Amino acid sequence: MKTQKQNIILDSINYLKIFLPLHKEFNTYKHIGQAISDPLKVSYISAGKIKGIKENTGVEISSRPTDEQRNKYFTATTIEKLLKKLFVVNTSDESKKMYDVVNNIDDYLKQNLEYKYFVDTDVSGFYSNEPENYNGSCMAGKPESYFKLYDYINDHPTNDVEVKIVGFKTQDLVLARGLLWCKTYRDALGGITAKAYFLDRIYIHNKLQNSSFAKLQFELYQTIRKYYKADELRAYNKTQIESYILNKYDSTSKFVFKCKFSHPSFCVGVKGYEDTLSRYPYMDTFKYIDDSEILSIDDADSVKILDQTDGHYTEAAQECCDECGDYIDRDDSIYSEVDDQTLCCDCAVYIDERGEHANRSNTYYNNYSGSYHHEDDISRA
Repeated sequence: MKTQKQNIILDSINYLKIFLPLHKEFNTYKHIGQAISDPLKVSYISAGKIKGIKENTGVEISSRPTDEQRNKYFTATTIEKLLKKLFVVNTSDESKKMYDVVNNIDDYLKQNLEYKYFVDTDVSGFYSNEPENYNGSCMAGKPESYFKLYDYINDHPTNDVEVKIVGFKTQDLVLARGLLWCKTYRDALGGITAKAYFLDRIYIHNKLQNSSFAKLQFELYQTIRKYYKADELRAYNKTQIESYILNKYDSTSKFVFKCKFSHPSFCVGVKGYEDTLSRYPYMDTFKYIDDSEILSIDDADSVKILDQTDGHYTEAAQECCDECGDYIDRDDSIYSEVDDQTLCCDCAVYIDERGEHANRSNTYYNNYSGSYHHEDDISRA
């Protein structure tokens, strides 16, 4: 498979040689092929570097470099950047010809990736080591302390809940990943009676967002369901996966039977968490902690909302003023029905003729009567 991909890259370069002028250093780029470290890229090595490696290390890069040599010594880059090094583009027609090849090779590499399923139980370590801005995740690369909530959950087996990272990767490149939650149910004697699973939001590598987004979500869903022999697997991305099934097979009856809901059927006990944790992750699904120290999808009686990306959280007992943006205690907030806004006391005024509060910026003060009037009432007058 690898040889075939390299031939397609070389065949495309030879095709462009018919139409585009060669760069003066064209012949110095050797052993062009698919990158080992990142199969979405191509790699090469210069003739000068081959010579330098032999002189300094005694290692000889032969006509058939090993995977180890390609990974260690070769430069990985995009096909676009490589073609710009190989050719001189002078006209719009030449540019179009080059980008046609760029798009064709990119599409081929994306559609013919070879990847494997992986499971990682070190959730905090995975997140903190994840490259930023490669899959749309707002938490990638954040400090490990932000993710200790996951460790806390896994280290307290009395919760009977476990969370891990699952996904697809090729070499060291993660193509798709998500959190898999598992709740174990036990009888009075501690024997396992059932397990419930929830596949949280799936994040896909940016380069595959258009070409393989739904396909990878569906394949990951199916792989997990079979791997854990789950009769039912609830999934955050149920709607997207369902659409993929409908488009491909024209029927979702089997999938609907296996995944009826896009939310979990269980909550997570985190008793004593405040004694250990000082930072918190942003959570896509389990984002509410209530006064009974239960992490769930239910905002009722919540005291913390895990919706921040800086390691902090939102106090659920607070409201944000829709006018000035300040946070205020929920008991001190004022709701304006006429403006449909939650306001602080500085931004709200009482309108006697209406018998209700309004946003101060939407009112006028009457110096004669000493009262406020809403702008809607003045316009009707």
